Amino acid sequence: MSRRPRSSDTLTEAQKKIVEAAVAAFAEQGFHGTATRDIARRAGVAEATIFKYFPSKRDLLLGVLGPAIEQLVGPALARSMDPLFSAAYPSFEAFLRALLAERIAFVRAHPRLVRILAQELPFDAELRDGVFSRVFAPFFAKGIAMIEHFQREGQIVGWPPAVVLRCVSSTLAGYILHRVFIAPDAAWDDEVENERVIAFVTRGLSPGQQPA
Repeated sequence: MSRRPRSSDTLTEAQKKIVEAAVAAFAEQGFHGTATRDIARRAGVAEATIFKYFPSKRDLLLGVLGPAIEQLVGPALARSMDPLFSAAYPSFEAFLRALLAERIAFVRAHPRLVRILAQELPFDAELRDGVFSRVFAPFFAKGIAMIEHFQREGQIVGWPPAVVLRCVSSTLAGYILHRVFIAPDAAWDDEVENERVIAFVTRGLSPGQQPA
């Protein structure tokens, strides 16, 4: 019986070609906009060959993202995020500047995978839960601890830390996705834009100016 290969499985040459073609197609056209015949054409295999290894297009999506998340995204995030959260910062603004620089570098290093995740996570609860539990949960706890630190320092508003972290994450993610994917060829002044985003977040979360 056909099944999705686990991340530990050795892929055949045909499977590697299918996965590589699927990554390119899903990143360019989205999951729902991609036909298996297009993936087969890109991979240079018969469409029936795809279904030999992946019973459905969704199995192919999970077969692409599962190993990538476990072997690439997770370890890469750990290498970049652990030092980020372990460092000492003189201010919340300094932390934001380091966080934004790290996130931009990560997205630019893995553009296709990030594009697929950005397209599919909002609409796929199973995929979203899996990514959060396997990749983001450890960093969520560290992010909360960092927010609590700056709240104790009196540098940011005393909202629930999870709310503050959500405000920070959504603002930075929105800016990065627009910069890297939506309008990459616009006349960006990255230094100026980055500082504006940081100013927007720090002023918005400044204590003493916000409702409880």
